[in-house]
Amino acid sequence: MSAFWPLLVPALLGSLLWLWRPSAAVSRAVSLLGVVVLAAWIVQLFAATSGGHVLVHPLGGWQTPYGITLALDGLSVLFLALLITLLAVVLLALRPGAHGDETVRRAHPLLWWLTFGLSGAFTTGDLFNLFVMFELVLVASYLLLQVPGSARARAAALPTVVLNLVTSLLFLAGLGLLYGLCGSLNLADLTVRIGDADPLLRRAALGMLVVAFAAKAAVVPLCFWMPATYPTLSAPLAALFAGIMGKLGVYALIRILPLLQSDPLLLDGLVVAGALSALLGVLAALSQYEVRRLLAFHSVSQVGYIVLGIGLATPAGVAAAIFFTIHHSLVKSTLYLVADELERRNASRDLRAMAFRRSGGASMAIIFGIAAFSLAGLPPFSGFFGKLALFRAAYLEQTWLALVALLVASVFTLASMLKIWQFAFATRPGDDQPISVASGFGGGTALLIAALLILGFGFAAGPAHERSEQAAFGVLEPTGYVESVLSADARPASQAGGR
Repeated sequence: MSAFWPLLVPALLGSLLWLWRPSAAVSRAVSLLGVVVLAAWIVQLFAATSGGHVLVHPLGGWQTPYGITLALDGLSVLFLALLITLLAVVLLALRPGAHGDETVRRAHPLLWWLTFGLSGAFTTGDLFNLFVMFELVLVASYLLLQVPGSARARAAALPTVVLNLVTSLLFLAGLGLLYGLCGSLNLADLTVRIGDADPLLRRAALGMLVVAFAAKAAVVPLCFWMPATYPTLSAPLAALFAGIMGKLGVYALIRILPLLQSDPLLLDGLVVAGALSALLGVLAALSQYEVRRLLAFHSVSQVGYIVLGIGLATPAGVAAAIFFTIHHSLVKSTLYLVADELERRNASRDLRAMAFRRSGGASMAIIFGIAAFSLAGLPPFSGFFGKLALFRAAYLEQTWLALVALLVASVFTLASMLKIWQFAFATRPGDDQPISVASGFGGGTALLIAALLILGFGFAAGPAHERSEQAAFGVLEPTGYVESVLSADARPASQAGGR
């Protein structure tokens, strides 16, 4: 089974929709068909990579590590599955009747190019190719930022572009130094060679990569771009950004863990940055009254949980980080879709101007409650199991201050969700007055699917955590990955290397 198909389908659909420019309805139908094709392929990839197997595809038949190599392992497939799931929900939510024909037509080809870039980043086995895919994702995201065409969107794009240009230069500088030290940028080859590099220069190179990836994940203090950017997007696009875009930095941090294990200082830095992000992000969220800006600060906080787990660099910590990533992506995307309905129904982004009857009534309140309680970590939702796994990992490593920060942040997370409930869903005097916005359950299909995904992930927490543990083991014990990739030159498209 080739690892090339997750790249080919998005590239073809993005190009087709860009050149063809069909009506919004046709574009939507084509995009949903593309998601079905990719979903069927992802199911096969899950089976093909079970048990620690790695799919390797050296492009052009070049001998590894000299050419570009695509490598799919358990971690890659989890992130690809998450991407396709969120893309399907967002395509259902982004509809002409709610967001306009032109927005839908402009967004679809860009969404597929974004998917191409993300898929390339999740499947590449080479750090330079990861850099290229990062840049493709950023170009697509800059264009998606301008889909609404508002002055606020143009203003928000500036800090995002500037920060990402700086971090891209830092990323490139780190790659240059790594190549000078090791003579390779292939991840499997680097894992073998990194131990022979000069310790100080190695720390400098890896430190540049860590800072670049942490900034792209919106870790404190390099997080200011996210609260400024996400509220300006069309809400379904913001749901995809919140669900998977910030996770690209998370994925990159997990992927380079074999290189970081020789440098405890950088790992400790991730633990500290994660704890600060978890606490400061949620405190900033508490002070907000614009729904999507509040949720953006929450993303900073929740990414902090994930980065802290990565910094622990233990099987328990990394498995918890992977599980929490999936949980947060599903929950936060759902909350952004709920925010979209709240803002349109109440004709306002301010929580203080919202009311229960205009907010969609009981149906919307139930969906919000499912997502909010899961984000806050209440049982039996997936957030409870994700936080419990992270707390356990921190406890095992005796990182007491970090554990306290996570516990305090969890309390404030619940408080901020209750704040949204109080303003948007709790009945208040005057709610019986006539309303000017229709209260029908628009966007019900996407919201219902999103809520069911959250519930399903919570009920499947055991198997999901086992798969996360397998992926974590494959990262922290990369012998099988290294052998599969470095021996793939004789097999242009191979499945190899059980652990």
